[in-house]
Amino acid sequence: MSRIQHTERTHHSIPSSQYVLPSDELERQRLQLQHEVIRRAFGEALLFPCVRLSGNDQVLDSGTGTGIWLLELAAQLPPTVRLHGVDIITRLFPSTYPSNIKFSVEDVTRLPSSWSNSFTLVHQRLLLAALRKAEWPIAISEMYRVISPGGWIQLCETGSWRAGPFTARFQSLMRTLLDSKGLFMDCYKAMPLMLRNAGFADVRVEVIQLSLSGAEGSDDRKNMCNVFRGMKTPILNVGGFGFVSSEAEFDALVNGVEDEMEKTAGAQKEYFLFCARKPSL
Repeated sequence: MSRIQHTERTHHSIPSSQYVLPSDELERQRLQLQHEVIRRAFGEALLFPCVRLSGNDQVLDSGTGTGIWLLELAAQLPPTVRLHGVDIITRLFPSTYPSNIKFSVEDVTRLPSSWSNSFTLVHQRLLLAALRKAEWPIAISEMYRVISPGGWIQLCETGSWRAGPFTARFQSLMRTLLDSKGLFMDCYKAMPLMLRNAGFADVRVEVIQLSLSGAEGSDDRKNMCNVFRGMKTPILNVGGFGFVSSEAEFDALVNGVEDEMEKTAGAQKEYFLFCARKPSL
């Protein structure tokens, strides 16, 4: 299929990565809203109740993006706790941050060998649009390796979402895009088994269903539809996968999804929060 002409946004240019979302100022704003949605969904908590941090503990945030989760966590912890955010590019990293936070470029499937048994907590969320299906077990094994015995992993991923025919059509388009890149749209279904297979114990799962309709669902609806808009370039660059044939058609589809979600009673989205412990020696 030939490329469909459209106004492109800035995406990363790393050949080894299949990440499908942009890395521009609009994405920075969306990630801020997404963080607020998830934080509110889980009762304003940044950590699973079983996770305790103190003293000279170290925390790793994989796929840190803008670093907003680390920045807010740092404000709740003593300055002796060291926090490290990693991502495949620096473009969205914050320009200012406390001295106990560090940001660097790393790939979660190939973390530094010197990090083994270093972190009390590794946190990662919403990498379904970044990690290939074959990379997920590797990434989880790498996170297991760098967690200190008795430490924790905390993951968050999107589950199912529904509203009506526009939403179902875009869901099919998104699945086609992710499948074409080897990404794992339903990673949340396999997460408990992948955690256990990596060696984690005490696997815990919390599921939150959020409304996407009316005023109640305004923020998550806006976040979701801006995720969809962020996929425009990878979809139109390969011809639209037979779902859309122009930029106007793509925009109309996403606008239709947004309108449908707002007006459909019972429109919902799931978030899954996973937590598991690396056994003590």
